[in-house]
Amino acid sequence: MTEDSADAARRARNPAAAPDSSPEKQSELKLNVGIGTIGTILSIGVALIFFFIEHLVVLGIIFSVVALVSLLITLYALQRRRRARPQS
Repeated sequence: MTEDSADAARRARNPAAAPDSSPEKQSELKLNVGIGTIGTILSIGVALIFFFIEHLVVLGIIFSVVALVSLLITLYALQRRRRARPQS
């Protein structure tokens, strides 16, 4: 490793290690909430299709579980975002 690349490696930022109150992390958490919301809605829609149109109960249950897990992850990200929001 050359000296320049070693300096670049030391200066490299790890946005995942940023505190939740930083603007970069708030943006990341907002994106996570948006993606989770879309995933939850789509999973519920697919579960309803399997239950009521296709009459495939097992697949409906599987997608209901997927929707529940997606909702829980979304709520967790939303809670982290609200708790870490900088106080103005």
